[in-house]
Amino acid sequence: MKCRSDFAALLLAFAAAALSACSAVQPTDAEQSARYRLYEDRARTLGKLESWTLEGRLAVSNEKDGGSGHFIWKKSEEFDQMDFHGALGRGAWRLQADADSAVLELADGRLHRADTIEELVRRELGWEVPVQSLSWWVRGLAAPGDAGQSVLDEQGRLSELQQREWRVKFDRYREVRSMQLPIKMTARQLNKTLKLVIREWNFSQNIQSDE
Repeated sequence: MKCRSDFAALLLAFAAAALSACSAVQPTDAEQSARYRLYEDRARTLGKLESWTLEGRLAVSNEKDGGSGHFIWKKSEEFDQMDFHGALGRGAWRLQADADSAVLELADGRLHRADTIEELVRRELGWEVPVQSLSWWVRGLAAPGDAGQSVLDEQGRLSELQQREWRVKFDRYREVRSMQLPIKMTARQLNKTLKLVIREWNFSQNIQSDE
């Protein structure tokens, strides 16, 4: 069904990152060290941010299908909710999860349940997807536990990331409450592509720098 196809393409593409071509002019060791220190400063601040709502547009595609729509992700320390609504209401779904269970509700009202998001995605879609890493990537951070490979810009922001055999390119950032956050990302894995444009970030907690 198309609703499942949209959901599959979203999670596969959005949850993944693999390094694409580096800049032809590589920074010196001193420049790279300076960029990495800037990245660490950002990571210390953004790593503490655990509650937010982001809203924007998604476009997903693969060799057989594609679509786009409105996406909202509400996250707190205890609970996640993702809502997707395609054009004219097509392909809508809601994914909810807490520490004890995960529930996927499709547009026709059918419910699918599992103990964890990973188990639900694996059972319903047949893929191993590091769904928990999504909350790090949308902040412009590499997920913990896998160093991966990265390309940093002059401000210490991720421009490209290789992690867990997936590719993500951070195309654009915007200042949100004194922090630079991604607002345009393109993710690819094999024949699957996701483009995400974040129109709005909202936070339910203060962002404070360690400086």
